[in-house]
Amino acid sequence: MLRRLALIVAVIALFAAPLPQTHAQTATLTLTDCELPIGAQGTQKQAAKCGVLSVPEDYSAPDGRQIEIHVAVVPARNAETRRPPIFHFEGGPGASAIEYYGLAWYPAYMDLNEQHDIVLIDQRGTGKSASLQCTEITDAAFDDLARDLSLEDELEESLQRLAACLRRLAATNDPQHYITANLARDTDAVRAALGYEKINLFGSSYGTWLGQFYLRQFGNHVNAAVLEGTVGPWDNPFLLANTHAEAAIQRVFDLCAADAACNRAYPDLNAKLAQALARLKTPVRINGTSSLTGKSYPVFLNAPRLLTALRTMPYQASLIGSLPQAVSQAASGIYTLPATILIAAAEQPISYGMNLSVVCAEDAAFYTEALLKSIPESAMFSGLPTDTYTDICQIWRSAELDAADVAPVSSEVPTLFLTGDFDPITPPTFTQATQARFPNSSVARFPNQGHTILPNNLCAQRLVSAFYADPSVRETACTARDAAIAFVGTLRFDYETFVGEAFSVRVPKGWQTDGTSGGMLFFSSTEGEGAPDILGVALYDVAGGAPLQKVAFESISGRYRNLSEQATVAQLGVTIAQYSFSTDQEVYIGALITFGFGGQSRAVWYAAPANRFTAGFSSVAVEVFGSIFPR
Repeated sequence: MLRRLALIVAVIALFAAPLPQTHAQTATLTLTDCELPIGAQGTQKQAAKCGVLSVPEDYSAPDGRQIEIHVAVVPARNAETRRPPIFHFEGGPGASAIEYYGLAWYPAYMDLNEQHDIVLIDQRGTGKSASLQCTEITDAAFDDLARDLSLEDELEESLQRLAACLRRLAATNDPQHYITANLARDTDAVRAALGYEKINLFGSSYGTWLGQFYLRQFGNHVNAAVLEGTVGPWDNPFLLANTHAEAAIQRVFDLCAADAACNRAYPDLNAKLAQALARLKTPVRINGTSSLTGKSYPVFLNAPRLLTALRTMPYQASLIGSLPQAVSQAASGIYTLPATILIAAAEQPISYGMNLSVVCAEDAAFYTEALLKSIPESAMFSGLPTDTYTDICQIWRSAELDAADVAPVSSEVPTLFLTGDFDPITPPTFTQATQARFPNSSVARFPNQGHTILPNNLCAQRLVSAFYADPSVRETACTARDAAIAFVGTLRFDYETFVGEAFSVRVPKGWQTDGTSGGMLFFSSTEGEGAPDILGVALYDVAGGAPLQKVAFESISGRYRNLSEQATVAQLGVTIAQYSFSTDQEVYIGALITFGFGGQSRAVWYAAPANRFTAGFSSVAVEVFGSIFPR
């Protein structure tokens, strides 16, 4: 459930409550103006109101040690039509809701924020809220990638570092109090301090685990709930992780085999995966590039690390289409994408101690010999252990809970479940089992989505908006129009030369000119159904660098509104900036490529629905970029 929005470059009624005013004192929570960074580099900013609430670390000793819970509220843009606030429950366990808002969720909440305050809480143990981050592990992440470590060596080093982390944290934190029931208490304390009587909640991944605990403890304060990638400790998600990852990857393999172009390019993917794993019995040292910064890192790749990288790809719809190519290339000794994914994992801002405090107390503590024996073995992931927590949890200090504390939750609160057929960690079967305990609920099942849905899918955003406005809404028909997955390396285009006033350029044959903005000429695809691919081409009399990026961005934003920057990478004079935005048809990912040379600098803009972007970018953008010539 550890997840980040995939950034492949160069590769988110009935009871309205007023928001406390700036500098207003509400109970013990004072909100003041602040800005939230958006995107990997944080160059874009979101105006918000931030504050800190003190709560007991141990709720059974309310006068004992207090910890600070950091809160950010993004006020609804339309105060006159404000609806109940949306409390965002982040995944992990261990991820910062405030940080991940800028990294992943800002575009998903853009329309919802018109009438809903968005409330972000760095739950205890995460972000700035009494963090349980084990820097003993995270600080060594990149160095570890460069070392040839067996799984046994990695575990032994992790145990030593965890013991050191626990000794250090013991001076300021007691990890046994960092459990989901206490996160729910903290959340309700924030709700009360902000003066909200009723709230909406949105939970994704571990956020659905927390969301269900909150519904059990404080459901009378919930107007409506949306749960995406639903899971609870009763699902034994970590023991079943290998099995579910294998099912998701096999689903991709089967989809590729049924697609003539994909099957032609990448036949017999199961055999190719076996070949790749056999090749890596002798590990190789390669260099990989961060998709966030463009910085290169050495990576020592072995079979378990390749499996670890591949299993994360179905998390995001934008990466599903890259999986056949990644497997095929690995069989031939090319490991570019797996290395990039491993580097991204090393960069991930997750609180490992918080993760252990939850999982060790609420899940691993209830592993029995009979349960462990009942878990099916995964043939594909036989190189990775099934039980990854028992040994680690013997080191970590965690709460001792009764089975009743982690029993499955039932709720009458109106609930909308979002689930993706390619989800490798919280599959639709988890959602189906949960819905049976939620009689006032409906399921939106997306045939071409993975673990994270709302930021990538306009249908999901519209369903959530309509549901929060009227929780009796049960219409989910738009899921049937989920954009099809396009496989990287299988899109083939014939090109023709377009001659304009200032330049000539080769564009895919049949694509139509679609207007201009600020000196950029736009084209759109015409083949197939659904939202079209978008292409923009320009030559500017700007030297390059930041001025070139600025003028090109202004051209694009003059045509496509609410562009949200995700990451910018610059290498060898070429700058690629990735954005997300929505049209009236779908959520898009776009990439702006710029290169300055003398007085005439070139810019290419390629954008497509998330399920198609990576495949189209690799097939179109580079070809077009290299074909621009001034007249």
